[in-house]
Amino acid sequence: MRTRRVFGIAAAACLLLGAGSLQAQTASGQMQWRGVNGTTGKYNQSGTGGYDWYVYTSPYFAGFQINPNPAPAMLPPAGTTGFGPTTDIYCVDFEHYANTGTSTVWFTNLADAQSNSSWLGTYTRNSSLQNYLAAAYLAQRIQADPSHSGLYNGAIWYLMSGAAAEPSYWLNGSTWTDVTSTALDALNNHTGDVNAASWVVVSEYATDATGKRVLGSHQEYITQVTPEPATLLLLGTGLVVMLLAAGAFRRRLA
Repeated sequence: MRTRRVFGIAAAACLLLGAGSLQAQTASGQMQWRGVNGTTGKYNQSGTGGYDWYVYTSPYFAGFQINPNPAPAMLPPAGTTGFGPTTDIYCVDFEHYANTGTSTVWFTNLADAQSNSSWLGTYTRNSSLQNYLAAAYLAQRIQADPSHSGLYNGAIWYLMSGAAAEPSYWLNGSTWTDVTSTALDALNNHTGDVNAASWVVVSEYATDATGKRVLGSHQEYITQVTPEPATLLLLGTGLVVMLLAAGAFRRRLA
């Protein structure tokens, strides 16, 4: 009985320590554009005979300023003053142009969105969590294989643009590549390969004539995040509590 009580106290302590940082949260702030680092080529949403768009694929670069600072866990890195370090962002929105200045944005963590489904489509352009998870998987493929960033980013655009009625194509050099099968494979087979807590949607917002915040007129992105040091410290403290409790129990048995 005493054993269960000791470990019950330790477990409760861990939960309390983690609650402040792991609870669902959303945030707003600013994004500062810092350039492109992807592949150049052509993308075509209506078959090889359609209109060709000359594009840069992801990753692009950005810095973030989040209100309030410092940034809470599961959000992009932000400086305590000014904008944070340069971070890779991945375009999930082919229908709008990039804001190459500074924009006001919402940050929506995909893990939080799993339990707050109304956030998607309200603070983001797309309302499908599965589409965002598939896009995150494809962004991971860009990270692992930058030489095929056109194929993977084209697949993201196919999934997220709503223009999936017919195949879309990526032209790298002189070869058109159908992105459809890559997009559908990500959506149907690989959304479970993504840690939702590691990905955040970055959506521009504006203020309408009534003072209400609404989605803006520029591109939307996803970016990968890791727990902030404070969160890791809290989790580590919880583990120490449990280890101390275990040590006390072993001494009692000796």
